[in-house]
Amino acid sequence: METILKQQQNISFRAVTISDLKSIIRLYEQKQNIPFSGLNIPFDTDFGLPLYVAEYDDKIVGYSYVTLDSDEHALHTNINSKFSDTLINENLMKETEVIFKNEWQNNSNKNLSAAISQFVKWLNDSNSQN
Repeated sequence: METILKQQQNISFRAVTISDLKSIIRLYEQKQNIPFSGLNIPFDTDFGLPLYVAEYDDKIVGYSYVTLDSDEHALHTNINSKFSDTLINENLMKETEVIFKNEWQNNSNKNLSAAISQFVKWLNDSNSQN
């Protein structure tokens, strides 16, 4: 219990940057149990658009992302199982809701759909060049 409390105190949250993508992809692959990049399997729009990360000791231990389900946006989190904790998940989701509202409240789901599709296409193009 003490370890979990210590981890929670050292968790920080911030917006995603391009340098976070390797860690985000690694977490996604662990969750899906498929090495997409190693097998050259393309990502699809279920990968979503990453928005926020949770860090512990300068390592990304979770991230949040948005997808579109039946023309409605859906916010999700993906947290490393070693750090999976309700409080971390709740805090990451709260931070994500704020940034999503600030960045996307005046945009249509059509714009969000285009952003997700373009991001996934860029990600697949980048992976195919490695």
